[in-house]
Amino acid sequence: MSKIDFSIIIVSYKNLEVLVECIDSIYKFNDIGKRLEVIVVDNSPDNKVYDYVNSNYNNVIILKNENRGFGEANNVGANIAKGEFLLFLNPDTILIEPIFKFAINTFAENPKLTLFGVKLVNKDLEWNMSYYFIDKHDFLSGQIIRFLNKYNIFLNYNMYISGANIFIRKLDFYKAGMFDEKIFMYYEEPDLIKRVKNLGGKIDYFKSKKIIHLEGQTVGCNEDALKRRLESARYYSKKYNLKFINQLRSEIRYNKIKYTLYKLFNSEKKHGILETIKLLREFGEGFE
Repeated sequence: MSKIDFSIIIVSYKNLEVLVECIDSIYKFNDIGKRLEVIVVDNSPDNKVYDYVNSNYNNVIILKNENRGFGEANNVGANIAKGEFLLFLNPDTILIEPIFKFAINTFAENPKLTLFGVKLVNKDLEWNMSYYFIDKHDFLSGQIIRFLNKYNIFLNYNMYISGANIFIRKLDFYKAGMFDEKIFMYYEEPDLIKRVKNLGGKIDYFKSKKIIHLEGQTVGCNEDALKRRLESARYYSKKYNLKFINQLRSEIRYNKIKYTLYKLFNSEKKHGILETIKLLREFGEGFE
């Protein structure tokens, strides 16, 4: 039996079509053969995804899981993973080139490297958001991070890799405490990367390899999603002694600027921004 070197962990929640495209791309560009395993942890409320994957992919390990959050589901997958290296991969991603030999060789050549990400692009192969500032939510920081992503400028000391693709040594993932299961969704990446760095781990970004990220295909931009994000933000802020209300105010200012710009160009998006501002204010009540 072949030794497993790399374990891919994908958390699914409905959206079967997107997941199928992701899985198919993995096997299309699998350059390490049986040394690769794919684990899908299905958090969907029904069995549509589970039944389809179980019936159509003999090599995929699929687990039916109660939806206790994105991080918890990734931990479930990591706990059964046989690989020395893990790739936490969003279901709304598509591989467009071989990447696993590169990842194994990159870890081998850099013994101190703990975690890395690669360049994320959209379906037109144009740049997408691959990393973000840690604990910065103002308008100026948002524009700067877009500029830095566009030109592949990664400032390791205060950035975190997008959770759409996290390559990490399994042993280091365990040492860092895995994903914090009190975070249901959002903020998993900066939280994990802070803990990895506190242990002396090295983080990096490699622009030479690309993965398509269909951003927003698996999580809707709606009131429930916003509430989940703000609940996670409140917990994360308390954990790291940050002021949650300051983040809310910063996000309100950021959205007001966006609204002004959308209104100037008569964009229909301005209505959604107004609703977001309203929800942010409502969630902010009681946090003064």
